[in-house]
This record gives sequence, structure tokens and C-alpha cells, in this order.
Amino acid sequence: AGATFSFNGAVGARTEERGYRSAFVIMEGQYVEGVGGGVCQVSGTLYNCALLADLAITCVHPHSLPVSYVAPSFDAMVSSASDLRFANTLSAPVTLRMTADGKYLKAEIYGVKGEFDIRRRSETLSSIPKEVEYLPDPALPLGEERVDTWGRDGLVSEGWLEYFADGELVRTLRIRRDTYK
Repeated sequence: AGATFSFNGAVGARTEERGYRSAFVIMEGQYVEGVGGGVCQVSGTLYNCALLADLAITCVHPHSLPVSYVAPSFDAMVSSASDLRFANTLSAPVTLRMTADGKYLKAEIYGVKGEFDIRRRSETLSSIPKEVEYLPDPALPLGEERVDTWGRDGLVSEGWLEYFADGELVRTLRIRRDTYK
């Protein structure tokens, strides 16, 4: 009780020497290869578990682009400069447990049962149309086009927590508003 958890403090640096491999990461609004790509799926899973356990999120950062593995405004981007941190403001200790089997990742937080059942809700407020950039390519015949990268529309979203007691909605809390390119 009262302690703060730091994802970067627990996981450490994502380096090849520590066993991390190269995969896609988002850097400056682009998907590029980088060591430790995919670790945000771990931080995002833990973030959502902490929200549902009613722990106090003290530091979280959204991605610059939408991700496919979690609803908008429920992602948790981590890097050497960005951390996920949360505090146990409950009256008793909690235990974090994460498991992975190569296909699924599972986060569990054990502790005293809170007075509310908490549900998450993601709401997309607007869409941001993808930009098309045309670049000259002298290798293509006149009038032909080649698509190098398929874009996705961005969006503006909000993340909400809904608190239920005895099946009745008693409180709604907007926790985030994010813009994804």
C-alpha cells in the first residue's frame, strides 16, 4: 500500500544484450524497425489491468498513431524516455502477475476487492483523414502510381471508466483525451 510501480524500473532497458529483438516501433509518426518493438503491448495490458484494479495512474503516454491491440485511449506507450507508473492507493498491498505463453499475454492484480466493478469505454470523437503524399518516381511509366505504404486514418478519442455498484452505474470518469495521427 502506498508504493509506486514503474514499468521501466521493473523491465529495464530494452537492448539486444538483454535479449530484446528487433520489431516495429513507432518513431516520429512512422513504423520503423527498433529493438524492443512490441513491448508496448505488455505495458498496455498492465495499464488496463491497473485501471480495472482502481490503482492511481501517475504517468502514462499515448502512442502518436493508433494501435490495433487495444481500444483508443487505452494504450500505454513506453520508451527509454516515457514510462508507465501507477500507485497503490488501496488500503492493502497488491501483487502483480504477468504471464505469456507465446500467443497470449495475461496481466493479473491480486488484492482486496474494491467496492466498485469498473468497466472501460473508448469513444471515438472524430476521424483525421490520412494524408496522401505523392513522390516522383522516374522508374514508373507516366500516369502510373505505386503505393509504398497504406495509411490509416487517425482519430481523436476519449477513454472513460464507469464505476458500478450492485449492477448500477454510479460514476463515470473521463481519464484521457488523445489525438492519434
